[in-house]
Amino acid sequence: MIYAELAGGLGNQMFIYAFARALGLRCGEPVTLLDRQDWRDGAPAHTVCALDALNISPDVKIIADAGFAKAHLPCRNAAKALMIKYEQRRGLMARDWHSFEAAAAPLLNAVGLHFATDGYTPVRRGHARDFLAWGYFQSERYFADFAPIIKEELRAKAAPAGPYAAQITAAAYPVCVHLRRGDYQKPENAILQVCTPDYYARAVAAVRDEHPDAALFVFSDDIDWAREHLDTAGLPAVFLPRGEAVADLAFMQLCRGFVLSNSTYSWWAQYLAPAPDKQTWAPDKWYAHTKKTALYQDGWQLIKASPKGLRPQARVEA
Repeated sequence: MIYAELAGGLGNQMFIYAFARALGLRCGEPVTLLDRQDWRDGAPAHTVCALDALNISPDVKIIADAGFAKAHLPCRNAAKALMIKYEQRRGLMARDWHSFEAAAAPLLNAVGLHFATDGYTPVRRGHARDFLAWGYFQSERYFADFAPIIKEELRAKAAPAGPYAAQITAAAYPVCVHLRRGDYQKPENAILQVCTPDYYARAVAAVRDEHPDAALFVFSDDIDWAREHLDTAGLPAVFLPRGEAVADLAFMQLCRGFVLSNSTYSWWAQYLAPAPDKQTWAPDKWYAHTKKTALYQDGWQLIKASPKGLRPQARVEA
């Protein structure tokens, strides 16, 4: 059995699902996702599991039990806890952990654990009866070989409908603009504060220059702030009131252009969008220092996201 612990908001939950589902398909094994319900502790980065609103496979089981791994997978859970403690003591967000996690992966995989918070770390199932995965798995490389299945299963069960859906589909060139605020604004998350109003102004100007007929559809967890601070470069803009995460994501996927924040939520919007001619504008820095990401994709247009405009490496090597 393959187990994976859920964490974070909808975007992270979808990456964890995609990783575990692809591994299960690759190995011919059932998958169980462990919903730790971390949101009950008041952690703003964690939200209620929303995967049931997606077209997920009946072969994937979800268990809401914060203590399952400790009770049923004690050795793997203990190894996971040691890894978390080691990284937290040295600053989980303050440095790039990919090299450390990649070096540890062969040993951890051999005992039935895969631990990956940064970048893409190849996984080997090994011979352990049960396998536990913990991390964020933020790279398409984890599931690219099953991309059509993953895309189908991570679409909303309920198709987007209503006046906003009609407006988006009627627009000549609808562009989703996503502004992530919320927990990103906390002092301890300064590393994530790269998508400033100047970044969005540059990105929207780039959209206008290429598509003067574009219409902006703005999504945010702080829509009033977005309305006040977003420079629309003279393009018509609709500021959608915040709804349920899955429903808003479905609206976003109706667009053909995407101005991303450094958020996995808007990453999934552009990835799942079916438009064959879709375009993506993204910040050239995902983090405020040299911490790398494996989220960038070919064809994206990178927009300066800081006064220095330093361009980090777009991908993490395996």
